[in-house]
Amino acid sequence: MRAHQIFVRYVVSFAVGLALLAQAQAADTFRKLKDSEIRARLAGMEVTDGVHWAEQFMRDGTYRAFHMGKPSKGKWYAKDGELCLDDGKAEPDCREVWLSGNRIEFRGTGLEGVLQAQQKRG
Repeated sequence: MRAHQIFVRYVVSFAVGLALLAQAQAADTFRKLKDSEIRARLAGMEVTDGVHWAEQFMRDGTYRAFHMGKPSKGKWYAKDGELCLDDGKAEPDCREVWLSGNRIEFRGTGLEGVLQAQQKRG
């Protein structure tokens, strides 16, 4: 009987572990945003890595960016499933937006950060 109880405990522990692992993986699932979702989620917010860069997306379609202490600005818009930043100097920088909770990835750029309320920046 003792061996049976130990076996049951191991099986239950294993099942609980698998359930927790599956839940953790589901929580980290990123999904690609559509144009309307990009506009709705980014307007009035900022994306930052907390140290090196931040991009603020104003509700009027303008943006302010701070990369390694260098500010820039321009217009932002969503087109063909991508966020596009246009500083008026070159072709717009367009990138796919993937979101998981408040974690965000701009695929193809290497930028990953957190979506949060805008902070006062220089």
